[in-house]
Amino acid sequence: MRHTTKLVPMLLVAFGCIGSQQTTAQENRIDLFTAMEQGDVSVRFIALNATQANVLITNDSERPLELKLPKAIAAVPVLRQFGQNPNQGRNPGGGGNQGVGGGFNLGNGQGLGNGQDFGNQQGFGNQQGFGRGIMRIAPGKVHKLKAKTVCLEHGKPDPKPRVAYRMIPLETFTTDPIITQVCQQLGNGQIPSNAAQAIVWHHGNSVPWTLLADLDRVQSVYRGNIKFFSREDLDTAKSFYSSSLKNNYPEHPSSLLTERVSASTAGLAWSISNIDQSCYSNNRSGHRSTCR
Repeated sequence: MRHTTKLVPMLLVAFGCIGSQQTTAQENRIDLFTAMEQGDVSVRFIALNATQANVLITNDSERPLELKLPKAIAAVPVLRQFGQNPNQGRNPGGGGNQGVGGGFNLGNGQGLGNGQDFGNQQGFGNQQGFGRGIMRIAPGKVHKLKAKTVCLEHGKPDPKPRVAYRMIPLETFTTDPIITQVCQQLGNGQIPSNAAQAIVWHHGNSVPWTLLADLDRVQSVYRGNIKFFSREDLDTAKSFYSSSLKNNYPEHPSSLLTERVSASTAGLAWSISNIDQSCYSNNRSGHRSTCR
């Protein structure tokens, strides 16, 4: 009985400590973009190419943070931030390099737990009970995430590492539910990259499927032309797209579906064809821009 009597206070103290830790963690949990606005974190978005980016997140506060990662993101060149309305809803900014959209893989633990900071490599299913999409980062530490991306503006120059980008909420770039869904699925690995790109160009930039099928990724006098999209890519894209329109969302006003394209298609095809001509490089192999 004496041992039991001593054990009860010890258990109460232990449970109290656990409860205190969980309360503190909840108090320090914050959405990533909210943390950016408040100055708690700084984010550097490095667009490696059209399909992937490195995102470096630094905890600038004096306390450990639990950041709730967004399901989808966008990024635009820094120079395009000046003089634009961040809430205009679709395609902010004019010229410059491509804006990109995409997401993080919230299901592989890359953003959840950091052995250097918290001693938890797995991220979820852990003893402390933190769920998916939560990244823990200690004061002064930098955490690197990888994002999968697609180009959102057909015809503009490719994203490049030397071009400074700023990460923004996807909804400040576009409120189109189809584009949002594609970016989320791309980040989670639920849709192939090429299929996602085809949907975005077709739905968001009004490029007909027939024109997407004719796009060349490489033009070479030695190897011949290599198409940007394979038949399998486009079949997958059409399947995902039809399913999205039928089961999830009504047609978005910004979409120009192929079957509704009238006589103006000829002019559209001509203008995009002319844009595509500017996509060739000056080398012999004639590599095209990934985003055009």
